Amino acid sequence: MITSHTQLLNALIKKYGLKSYLEIGVQNPANNFDKIKAELKIGVDPEVVSDRVYNFGSDVFFKSWFQLHGPSEMEYKIDGDKFDLVFIDGLHHADQVKRDFENSLRCLSDNGFIVIHDVLPDNEPGTIVPRETKQWWGDVYKWAMNIRQYDGIDFKTFNIDNGCCLVWKDKEKVGGFEHKDIDWDYYQRCGYKLMNVTSTVEI
Repeated sequence: MITSHTQLLNALIKKYGLKSYLEIGVQNPANNFDKIKAELKIGVDPEVVSDRVYNFGSDVFFKSWFQLHGPSEMEYKIDGDKFDLVFIDGLHHADQVKRDFENSLRCLSDNGFIVIHDVLPDNEPGTIVPRETKQWWGDVYKWAMNIRQYDGIDFKTFNIDNGCCLVWKDKEKVGGFEHKDIDWDYYQRCGYKLMNVTSTVEI
């Protein structure tokens, strides 16, 4: 039974033979990054100094990645500059998650997946930005409730481990309109529907 984001990520790797993995927001590598069973792994976190974890923010990382010749310290080049699996768990601000997702989509392989963590918060105090509580999801849900607006993707959200939104490419899909002024009340009424939440994890 899959109950955590680590199990979900490894299940995707195993079933689809995914090779390259990017983790945005590593925090403690022992918690997730070190457990991921991909052949090629890259982590990004400005507060972590560790093997294969780049010690700067995701905006800087992607800017360098998309350049023809990135900085010399980027020694772990992925073949074709595409990732098969991206896990987004960095700064839990809606605007930052939006940038991380859009940049991840640009460097995602055609058969790859993106997993966004913490999209299903349990209470409103834990969503306030800047952070005021020990348990904190940030306002990731405000961005996730608008994921339907993107063309060329499909998605579902698993109600496990604070919410894991799984995204893959689908050229046939046409995006919808953007929901404005999302607040906690709107999330409680419409969040699960807009994020296509399911309690059954099927890989």
